Amino acid sequence: MMPSHDPRLVASSGLERAPRLLAMLALGLAACVASEPQGGAGQNSPPTVSLAAGTASDSLLTFTISATDNLGLLHVDAVAFGPGLGTACDTTFNSAVTSYSRTCTINVPSAVPIGTTVTILGQSVDGNNNISPVDTIFMVVGGGTPAQVRITQPVNLRDTVPVGFNDALSISGRTTRKVRTIGWIVTGAINYKDSVIFASPLKDSLSLDTALVFVGAVPGTAIVTPFMYDSLNTYYTGNPVSVIIVASAGANTTPVVDFGITKRVEVTDTIHVKATDRAGIRWLGYVIRQMPPGNAIIAEDSIQIVGNVTTAIHTFGMNLPIVVFPTTVRVEAWATNTTGKQDSAHIPTGNAGPVRNDTVIVVAGLTRPLPNGGQVADALYHPPTNRIYLSNIQKNQLEVFDLGDSSFHVPIPTGSRPWGIAGRPADHTGLMTDTLIVANNGGTLLSFVDVNIATAHEVYRYALPNIIFQTCTSALLFNTIVEHCTVHDFSDRPQYVAATCQGAGLCGDLVVAYTTSPTEAQAVPFTNKGTIRYENITQKASHFFFEQAIGQGDAVTVDTIQIERFQSAGYGSDSLLVPFIQGPFYFPAPPPAATDTSYFSVTTNTPLVAFRDTTFARNSGNFARAAFGEGGAIAGQSGQPNARTMSYDVNVGMIPAFVGHGHLFALPVPVIDGGVSRPGDVSDFVVNTATPVTGIAINFDGATIGVRADSTYLINNTLRLQGLLQTSGGNVGLDFHPQNSGLPRPGGTGGTQMMFTSSAQPEIDVWNTNNYQLCLVVPTRDPVIGPIKSALVAGGSTMLVGATQFGVVVVTIPQAQMAAACP
Repeated sequence: MMPSHDPRLVASSGLERAPRLLAMLALGLAACVASEPQGGAGQNSPPTVSLAAGTASDSLLTFTISATDNLGLLHVDAVAFGPGLGTACDTTFNSAVTSYSRTCTINVPSAVPIGTTVTILGQSVDGNNNISPVDTIFMVVGGGTPAQVRITQPVNLRDTVPVGFNDALSISGRTTRKVRTIGWIVTGAINYKDSVIFASPLKDSLSLDTALVFVGAVPGTAIVTPFMYDSLNTYYTGNPVSVIIVASAGANTTPVVDFGITKRVEVTDTIHVKATDRAGIRWLGYVIRQMPPGNAIIAEDSIQIVGNVTTAIHTFGMNLPIVVFPTTVRVEAWATNTTGKQDSAHIPTGNAGPVRNDTVIVVAGLTRPLPNGGQVADALYHPPTNRIYLSNIQKNQLEVFDLGDSSFHVPIPTGSRPWGIAGRPADHTGLMTDTLIVANNGGTLLSFVDVNIATAHEVYRYALPNIIFQTCTSALLFNTIVEHCTVHDFSDRPQYVAATCQGAGLCGDLVVAYTTSPTEAQAVPFTNKGTIRYENITQKASHFFFEQAIGQGDAVTVDTIQIERFQSAGYGSDSLLVPFIQGPFYFPAPPPAATDTSYFSVTTNTPLVAFRDTTFARNSGNFARAAFGEGGAIAGQSGQPNARTMSYDVNVGMIPAFVGHGHLFALPVPVIDGGVSRPGDVSDFVVNTATPVTGIAINFDGATIGVRADSTYLINNTLRLQGLLQTSGGNVGLDFHPQNSGLPRPGGTGGTQMMFTSSAQPEIDVWNTNNYQLCLVVPTRDPVIGPIKSALVAGGSTMLVGATQFGVVVVTIPQAQMAAACP
């Protein structure tokens, strides 16, 4: 055991700690049961313990263990184990502590694959050796949901089935390592085992609807236990359910009908109808009606059930002819048993089965789940292919959603953990080529992906350089400047990308600006801090953004900097991006004619060089400008200022000269990019907003930037605040209308001056960016919790795509509706 409050996590080899602690827990529990209480009342009351999952990455897991006791805690212990992993987190107390909580960290060996399920057990012991019940949680290396298999039908001890009849069986399985087999074991009133093996490509989440057969059973209880194998042949079991088996079918019974449907539905959603009757179900169906006064039938369907089935389940696809949203309708589900009237055209007159009804709201949009699960980080609409591409960071691929047939197509494999997406520009009119640029956050690479429908594939990966930031000091020794530099090594893993290109017509050099995600290995003051950079793909040259930190702060924090580039895989060359010192520069001529001498160095308020994780990046529609928004809390964390926003203009270029002692000197190595926001502009934005940044957007020509925070702030490209939209908190998606150009100006939208934002409610809000007013609310089935992208489609309609908890929602707003609501 470890001393009290020691924050370290004790690791052991293999799984030896797990069985030892479990044995200790079992022996302690037995001792507690056998012993008599000693001393006063309450001394035999066991303590409590609870576990709560924290963060989960590919290199570490964190969880919190909390315990309480009325006497005082003696031990609070946890073990975490899984394939290739076995660690313990133990605390022993030397004084009376009645309440305790600590966060434990598990360092995951690199050999443990992403998707591995880790089981964590916790227990506490008090000073009288009373032992708490064990608490259990599951975590997944790399994040995600732990593997699980469970039965959703039948319901435990509720289903009664006659001998010789069948019952519906529904099993769902889920694992990040792909579901290969789902099966079930039946014991008790009948004994058998069955399973279904799934063909490639395997999925992380599957549901199986089949039948439990009780031919040959005897009256009694049948116990059904689900099991699952993943793609690595790991075996999982779920909680069993019990079914009551009786000798004969029921008489004079009526079906019990239920249905599953969300309170907010889309026109192509499904309805899940279930009916149970010991006499057997023969027909199952539903009807959707207008609300009063008409009550006319809008849609209906039914199905005949063949065989002796006591519980029947069927999922019907709805195709509702509704175009005005929201619309309220009444949903009715019905069933007849084997003795009732068998007519499926309508709800039968005199139907013996009861009718259940409910009201639901039909809303806009089409939601489709990701075919194989995962997590969407970014999305892009590509007009030439009329497809939406979504980066799936858990599956290492681009998901491909075709708007023509409203379905997902074969995904495109990319590099590791694809994050941000940008289209490769063709010119400054907004035209894209058939290539997308994808940030591989699991590495230090950019993927260039061909999305031509006939040839879609990842073409090549651009190896990003290692860029080293240094703070330097110097001294004059024997008329020689001697320098000493401290190296600050940042992570080079790209996160969000913004594509820009030089020129006014056709694109010249392709310049990709990108943000980087940090790691804990970065030293103070840059622990868990990211950076902003750009890579000139054409020239294979780089720039590291430091301009926002020039000349800020007091003299104590100002450092002279040096920045070096180290090429990777032959992409470009090693180079000095910012020399520690340039010079001497003589005026009016070199010695002996010189009357003045100057040197040039760059000084920064060093902590302001880096950015919080996550920092967002977006390019303008014409690919001339980019905007960046620093994520994170509002202010003052360990000297870090309020969240910042910056802009970048690709066509300004490097500042070629400097002024020293009143003289203008040309720089051999220009180092300051004039297109990056001036430090005073960045500071002014902070003062005018003082808010956390949770998302960013930029309009077509880059004149206006939208910053999502407690409200949505509209600023110009020098970061001056123009106004704000009263958006709600919670969700973060935002995008301008594809043709939104210029600054906010008096008047209406003119059909283009709009912005779309997600809401904490299940809706997308449309704003007039000229007068900052909400002009249209588009209801959706689920709230949009990820990015929103807008695009123009046929007929001038506006298409919006957003990420929800259940997949991707596509909403089309007709041009006439937009014009009427937002003139």
